[in-house]
Amino acid sequence: MFLNKKKKIEEKLRFQKAYPGKADGVDFAGPSIMKEMIPGDWSQGMRMDDYTVEVGGTITPARYFRSFFIEITSGNTWAEMLQPLILNSYGHGDVDFAIHVHPTSSSQELDEIGRRIAGLLSDLGDEQDVRKIDAMRDEIVDLKERQKRIRLNIERSFHVSIQVVASAPVYRDLIQLCRSLVQLFSSKSLYLKAADGKQLEALQALLPTAPAVTISKEKFISLESSNVADLFPFVGGSLTHKTGVVLGKDTYNRPVWLDNWHPELANYHMCIMGRSGAGKTFTIMLIIHRSAIYGRQVGIIDWKGEYGDFLQVIGCPYIALHERSDHRINPYDVDITELADGTRYVDIEENSNAVQAVVFKMISIYDRSALTGEVKVFIGNAIREQYRELCITEESDSIYEDVKNEEGRFSTGKARKMMPDLFGLYERMSKSEINAVQRAAEMLKPFTREGNMPSYAIFDGQTNVELKRAPVFGFAINRLDPEIMRPIGLYITTRWMMERWAKKNPFTQKLLVVEECQNILNDIEVGGPWAESVYREGRSTNTGVVAVTQGLEVFTRSQAGMAAIKNSPVKIIGIQESIDIESVQGKLALTEGEADFLVFRARKGDMVVKVDNQSAIVKVDASPFEHMLFTSDPNDPKYIERKQYMKDLKGAG
Repeated sequence: MFLNKKKKIEEKLRFQKAYPGKADGVDFAGPSIMKEMIPGDWSQGMRMDDYTVEVGGTITPARYFRSFFIEITSGNTWAEMLQPLILNSYGHGDVDFAIHVHPTSSSQELDEIGRRIAGLLSDLGDEQDVRKIDAMRDEIVDLKERQKRIRLNIERSFHVSIQVVASAPVYRDLIQLCRSLVQLFSSKSLYLKAADGKQLEALQALLPTAPAVTISKEKFISLESSNVADLFPFVGGSLTHKTGVVLGKDTYNRPVWLDNWHPELANYHMCIMGRSGAGKTFTIMLIIHRSAIYGRQVGIIDWKGEYGDFLQVIGCPYIALHERSDHRINPYDVDITELADGTRYVDIEENSNAVQAVVFKMISIYDRSALTGEVKVFIGNAIREQYRELCITEESDSIYEDVKNEEGRFSTGKARKMMPDLFGLYERMSKSEINAVQRAAEMLKPFTREGNMPSYAIFDGQTNVELKRAPVFGFAINRLDPEIMRPIGLYITTRWMMERWAKKNPFTQKLLVVEECQNILNDIEVGGPWAESVYREGRSTNTGVVAVTQGLEVFTRSQAGMAAIKNSPVKIIGIQESIDIESVQGKLALTEGEADFLVFRARKGDMVVKVDNQSAIVKVDASPFEHMLFTSDPNDPKYIERKQYMKDLKGAG
């Protein structure tokens, strides 16, 4: 028994030698000394430069403590924002933190917010600095949103104080540790304000065995329920949606719903961004599949040919556009636009502008200088004349004609009229007496049946595609020439789908998925007209445009890209490069924690989901069968399983 006791003492001594100065329970329960030191005091032969607390222990003569209270200067919180306090290594030093939470009365908080808004509105009239005016207006908007959330009981209000305590057995080590902490968190818009003058009281507020100490009011900040959740380690906030599709699980391991048609959203548009291998295609396929089950229609523009297996398995149309395909679509196609109020019309002007943009694109491929002002005016007028000659106007009946019986005597019904085509425009241009127009006609010729390049002429002629009521369908453009025809095909198919599909059935909720959309957004000729029309028309036709691309910075290169960001209340962001994050963090309202997560900690399938002012870190969660359908990784065993499944499916067919 004596030997066992001696062995335990030796083990304790070895532990203390390995970790000199590590606080033991007795150091806090009954320290030999606890004294607040001020600059100029001496301790253990050292002169103090800062306020600190010296605690005499039973293991070492003294240990030094400094307390800080965090101020959040960024105006928002993020999941696991205090995680570095736990995960970082501090050598012989140590860091602890406490979160003091006091619930507040909703009426009291609403009164305080109201007074703050009134004060800001009063100050606005006297302020001359434009920058301060903008900041005040932004704060007013934020306060009103917060006021609404508290009033509707969406969020509860709390007064919260975040206390951080650093300690070390050597004073100089403590000062170095404190400086490192201040620098680390200042880069994350968190200001560590030292409790100088009240260091002893601050330390006592952290200790359950010390006399009760009231933390001063100025150390508290007002936060909502979801903000408080962000403060606790290893957890985070989530979305408030309780309808729509289940996207995955948040950091609480709770299901996360995403609803593009949530009543609080201004429109239905969405952006999905992630570098190659981040899982963005997997994510959008999951959204497509579950949206269709939910009763929504989905149309897809497939840039890389990744959706073929998926659509074939679920029995939906997959339309390939290339030289040897039987499928054709005509950019001149128009259809009846149906609004929710019952209005029906044919938007000739909108489609004329769309055809004009694609013709400009085709001509500029060979010589941009050929598009003089005179040529542009001629083309614009000629396109509109083509519609007029066929008596196609804004009247809804103008796109139909009577079908006669075999003798041509009696009408047997209505059929869609033949539409104008690119060949007709080429003929008009080639017959013009203007030399510049004739020259431009020669550059348009390869894209018509008059040219000798069949792969370029696939959009000249009448449409032979009927979508009917398919819940999901896709256009594959991956076999088009990637340099010239695929970007043109992306634009034409997107516009065609808006005209012949999105504008129909305004009471049906629809998603239009555009893969590799940067090929439109960054296009000088077509990017602007495309973004202006589809994002505006989407709202009125109950259609959400889903722009899918790799890098975040893609959206900042053009006005069309910025329009996509500003008009998309839902943003799903996967793994990113640090250089991309730096360029768009402010534009996407990414917090420091979210940016850090996307660059350093996110794995395949981890997404930051931002819905207006809400955000959540989500692990996309698919069933085993969905995983098999969606994966595009050839090294994934589920990918091999799907290929075998497709062989068996074709054999059975």
